[in-house]
Amino acid sequence: MKISPNDSKQYQALTLENGLRVVLVHNSESNRSAAALAVNAGHFDDPIDRQGMAHFLEHMLFLGTEQYPESGEYQQFLAQHNGSNNAWTGTEHTNFFFDINHKYFEQALNRFSQFFISPLLSKEFIEKERMNIDSEFKLKLKDDMRRIYDVHKETINPAHPFSKFSVGNIDTLADRPNSELKDEVQAFFNEHYRANRMTLVLEGPQSLEALKLLAEQKFLAIAEDASAKPDINVPLYLEKNLGLNINIRPEKEERKLILSFALPGIDKDYQYKPVSYIAYLLGHEGPGSILSILKNKQWALGLSAGGGVNGSNFKDFNISIRLTQEGQKHEADIAEMIFAYIELIKHDGIRVGYYDEKKAILEFSFQYQEKLKALDSVNQLVIAMHHYPSDDYIYGDYVMLQFKPELVKSFLDLLTPNNMRMVHINPDVITNQTSQWYKVPYNVSDIDDEVLARLSSPKVHDELSLPDANPYIVATPKLTPVVEEMHVPKLVKEQAGFRVWFKQDSSFYVPKGQIVIGIDSPTAIASKKHIAMTRLFVELFSDSVLEQNYDAELAGIHYHLYPHQGGMTLQLSGINEKQPLLLKNLLLAMKDHSLAPTRFDLFKNQLITNWRNAEKSKSISQLFSKLSALMKPFSPSGNDLANALSQVGYDDFAAFCGQYFAKLTIESFIYGNWNQQQALTIANLIVDELGEHIDDQANVTCNVVDFAGQKTAILPQLLPDHDYASVMYFPMPDYDTHTMAITMITSHLISPHFFHQMRTERQYGYLVGVGYVPMNRYPGIAFYIQSPDTSADTLFSAINEFIDEFDASVNDNEWTHLKQGLIGQLQEKDTSPRIKSQRYWMSICNKDFDFDQKERLMAAIESIQLKDIGAFIKARLSSKSDPDKICLASVKHGDELTYLTHSAIAITDIDEFHRQLPFKS
Repeated sequence: MKISPNDSKQYQALTLENGLRVVLVHNSESNRSAAALAVNAGHFDDPIDRQGMAHFLEHMLFLGTEQYPESGEYQQFLAQHNGSNNAWTGTEHTNFFFDINHKYFEQALNRFSQFFISPLLSKEFIEKERMNIDSEFKLKLKDDMRRIYDVHKETINPAHPFSKFSVGNIDTLADRPNSELKDEVQAFFNEHYRANRMTLVLEGPQSLEALKLLAEQKFLAIAEDASAKPDINVPLYLEKNLGLNINIRPEKEERKLILSFALPGIDKDYQYKPVSYIAYLLGHEGPGSILSILKNKQWALGLSAGGGVNGSNFKDFNISIRLTQEGQKHEADIAEMIFAYIELIKHDGIRVGYYDEKKAILEFSFQYQEKLKALDSVNQLVIAMHHYPSDDYIYGDYVMLQFKPELVKSFLDLLTPNNMRMVHINPDVITNQTSQWYKVPYNVSDIDDEVLARLSSPKVHDELSLPDANPYIVATPKLTPVVEEMHVPKLVKEQAGFRVWFKQDSSFYVPKGQIVIGIDSPTAIASKKHIAMTRLFVELFSDSVLEQNYDAELAGIHYHLYPHQGGMTLQLSGINEKQPLLLKNLLLAMKDHSLAPTRFDLFKNQLITNWRNAEKSKSISQLFSKLSALMKPFSPSGNDLANALSQVGYDDFAAFCGQYFAKLTIESFIYGNWNQQQALTIANLIVDELGEHIDDQANVTCNVVDFAGQKTAILPQLLPDHDYASVMYFPMPDYDTHTMAITMITSHLISPHFFHQMRTERQYGYLVGVGYVPMNRYPGIAFYIQSPDTSADTLFSAINEFIDEFDASVNDNEWTHLKQGLIGQLQEKDTSPRIKSQRYWMSICNKDFDFDQKERLMAAIESIQLKDIGAFIKARLSSKSDPDKICLASVKHGDELTYLTHSAIAITDIDEFHRQLPFKS
């Protein structure tokens, strides 16, 4: 098995006697173990009269086995030992996975393996779980990705399994005369859940020998079946399904044009990656690219190439363009331009130089592959085992063995108008039918002959050109010797309003680095209008520098400007060698901030649309967004930001930019493959470009509402077209480590019990949980439920009842395990330079300049006793103590607003709420 030189793990591939293919991974640097098992069975395998069966079975396997019959026992065991788990059902595979402290791996595997050996599939939980499946289906009814898929499924070859309804609902999973779902689920399990159709990955600090023994002991009892799974032998598209216009009206305000080409399955060509090569050129964003020209014409905001559904016998090659309103009027012109570029590639773009560029980028990514957490690692591997031979389980995604121009040309020849579907997604499309499951308005028609003729013989566009050689690709990166061992970052430069922290990487020794620059300005938070304009600046700036710096991004030098509560943060990451050059370019552009007026209205309107679209998200997401706006005055809701930005003109924005950069405070962190002198050179570069604007009086303090002593307040939201939802949030008054620790432990202890009772037992809905939700540094606990049918007041009553009746007593052994699990998670080593630098930067932002909060938190967790948890729940959470809590609710009818607010302080105006209460920082 080919592994990265940067990978210190040991691997062993083997096949058990029952045919189960296994990879064992010895990871000496982790104190966690993880497992993933993938079955070559998904919704493609659903019986035609039982659509959603594979997904339903995935849910049922969690609800008890012969050895462990209690339905919530597995999740509770994992929670007690700080484990996590999940599963998903795809088209041709279903994947189950978990991780846990390595000491309890064998006990967890005892439970996990029984899913695939002796699941109960009990009638009691069949009745309940199909309601949860129905809730999950209803939860996504307004999800545009699901809605577009629904139309896709109705417009392909109906004999292909992709056309099936993948999720299932109360109707497709109902019992029928002479046909009980329980029997059919068991039959589906018996047919598909067989060892020879499965792959398994076990990873942990255990030796390979110990992992092998666990695989044999726990999984050898999975039933075997020597028969091979039949190949799919029907095409995804019939001739009549191609050469079509497909109009889809989305739920949200968005405009897209997708040219979707039908290709065969591509797994067999993975060593040569012809489709990746084509996508590399068509999706290029540098000068002369399709996107560059479309942006100059103000027809598009973005373009991506190469995505689309794929499976064992098909691959959609999608060119997806995010359109402006003006661009929507020129869809045929855009399509013609794309076909002109395809012709350009055919005539002059099949070059070994481009192949070598793409190969060099992938090879660098492989050579200096970032280490993954055990859970992420097993998830990647277990699916790769279904696509690649054992030698390439890891390398398969990166290998580019040889340039094969004829192979590239054979795929290019499939990018023709007659082998394409033009998908038009926008609110203005004319429709004449509705999809079966998600009720999506759409229309299908043949592409006009005139348009087909234009696309078949596109005119030459002189402004289009193939990319030049990429100057940012580093052939042989240099490693900087570690001169001084630094255990934590140190302050290497300080002047009024400007500080630079530095730490050389001595853990990973890879040619990568991170530069993070926090640029605060009091102007950024002066008003909602200024907060909105800060975000607009980020969007306009990112757009203005994209083309100039696209080669750097391709070559593995990444940059990102993003807003934070006090201003904006510029971050560079990846290959460190040419980062200073890129940084200088970015700072020059930022200081200049003479952003094009022609793009101002475009991005202003797009940002307003995005914020308005957020108001159409699922109800639980909207409530958490409101909670953040309520608690953090510098994080307004999307609707408030949209209203504020709608009043801004270009002159206002230009004046704002001047004010923003007039007075700055800057905090920076440099980490990675640099020595201190190199870090100081970077620091001086920042000073050279922004120094004249630095002012120690420009510091910004990010506030949080001080809710202490306010008891209960409620913020109801009337969302008639959404599910009911309730969020009950308990903000803590302090952010000392003891408060953080006890809040974390309580959340962790309660979570699996709440989930089991509210979702599995009471079946209120699919989205149910308890989470540790800090606001800036201040900890808090949130209980949440989203339900399609149960009213918000009933959900609040259920949450209160659960808290009041919760028994926090566990035995001494379980209590120790719970605490040690949390401590073990905090002790887990950083897996990559990126993760380590993020942790240090978070400490800097939280003013933890001793970089020891993690150690202090572990000590606090260790000191907490079980009786403290009971007292904490009674004092801080139980309704009997009338604690401070903020309730947020989504209701469907206006009269419910009055009913909800009769016994609590009603928040009707967030601004007024902020005026009435003090802040803390």
